Amino acid sequence: MTSAANSSLVEQRQRLRQRLQEQRQVIAQRLGSGSRVQSIYPRSMTMRLLTQRPGRFIQLLLMFATLLKTR
Repeated sequence: MTSAANSSLVEQRQRLRQRLQEQRQVIAQRLGSGSRVQSIYPRSMTMRLLTQRPGRFIQLLLMFATLLKTR
């Protein structure tokens, strides 16, 4: 590849990244206006349960294990 072709690919990548960033901002604005979207880490409910309420997670895990053991 020539340096012109490389710079063209770099420019295309930069434009694509810019478009993706703009689309993400539009989506975030639309979601933020209609619903309460939390942009904090962790985003998944499972990971929030594990990291923010480990005691509750252990209780649920024990309940599940007991349920399986009785069968």
